[in-house]
Amino acid sequence: MSKTASELHRAFLAKEEAERLLVSLEELNSEGSVTAEQYKYLIKDYNERLSAANSAIARLRVELKNQLDDSRTSLGNNRVELDRLELRFRVGELPLENYERLERKLQRRVDKIQVEITELERFLEANSSGDMGTLSGGSRRMRGGTSEFSMPEASSFTEFVGSVAEVADPRTRLLGLVGGVFLFISVFMPWVSLGVPGFRLNFLAGDLSGHLVATGVMCGLLAVGASFLARSDTRGLVHIAVGAIALVVVLIVGLSIRSDLQSLADSTGGWGREIWEITRSMIGTREGLVFYIMAAIALICGGFLERREA
Repeated sequence: MSKTASELHRAFLAKEEAERLLVSLEELNSEGSVTAEQYKYLIKDYNERLSAANSAIARLRVELKNQLDDSRTSLGNNRVELDRLELRFRVGELPLENYERLERKLQRRVDKIQVEITELERFLEANSSGDMGTLSGGSRRMRGGTSEFSMPEASSFTEFVGSVAEVADPRTRLLGLVGGVFLFISVFMPWVSLGVPGFRLNFLAGDLSGHLVATGVMCGLLAVGASFLARSDTRGLVHIAVGAIALVVVLIVGLSIRSDLQSLADSTGGWGREIWEITRSMIGTREGLVFYIMAAIALICGGFLERREA
């Protein structure tokens, strides 16, 4: 729907631009500022643009109308399903817990479809690009054919799923949950090792920086907790945020440690730099760092999937 709406917005802009150019051309022609040949060429070009824009507007209105009809049909089907679900519960086929879980899921779907219907009806009423901008301004989703980031309502951060079974529905929720768990446990695993085969010293995240431990624990717990939020857009926002914070922190700490060691090597002269080069060849990456980075990336990817789902 947003793609069709943005195309309609661009078609209105093209129409308005062609109309403006035609008015300007007529003014110049009335003043005698253009030749007959120039006028004939330009008016043909602008009229063709206007005709193409009007055709696009008509075509896109039909597409929006079809989407509106599909959404209304889907809304009716889901409302029938809600009625049938209530009947199954009343006759004793469904226990209360299962009924409430399914009812919440269907109700969220109904609410989402109702929002889509309202938006489609508004777009169909638009007669200019200004109308499109006003009508879509609340969601901030339509800008040049892409979906921008929109902040969820504050109340959505306190809306949680009704049962543990809902955590796995949809599957994208599991990516954030697993990512949060792995981010949490990664800080208690070896991050780097120093030595040669047969003799190695392992270092945990806390040995490198306390910031890594604090970030891994807090971001991991936040990611796990966000997986139990009811709304996909809110979950996605939290997962993207904590994943990005985790990556930024590990990058800053890594650069800081490298800079400190390099400065120490430079301050001790040539032999210090030689020792630094030897030490670098003895440093190995362990599973804790790998898990941390993979978990942060998984959170960001999962967050974008959840936002798209919303």
